[in-house]
Amino acid sequence: MMVVFIAGLQSIPRELYEAAELDGAGPLRAFRSIAVPLTRPALATTAIFLFVMDWNGLLYPLLFIRSQEHRTLPLALLNFQGEFLTQYPLLFAGVVIASAPVVIVYVLLQKHFVSGLTAGAVRG
Repeated sequence: MMVVFIAGLQSIPRELYEAAELDGAGPLRAFRSIAVPLTRPALATTAIFLFVMDWNGLLYPLLFIRSQEHRTLPLALLNFQGEFLTQYPLLFAGVVIASAPVVIVYVLLQKHFVSGLTAGAVRG
């Protein structure tokens, strides 16, 4: 994930920062005016990856959450599987509902996601 973001930052030509410095912009202003807009695809890609990783988190909630009312969605899906019986229709319906937010986030950021993955892939 960080590789995508670092590649996005490294793909910005140094000349843009030098031009901002000649125009009187400080380091923070140059970062805010140049780096943030140009790395928006890398930010979107990193955001999608982090969202999916956090959304699908199972191990830490399984280890640390003990109360029923604080259980996460992946832990709730485990309730549909028993020792001798698995309720597949309920489990599959829960998986579809659980994956809907991830699909919506991807569809909204799809354009930025693809360009963020390819940013910095080819060095000139």
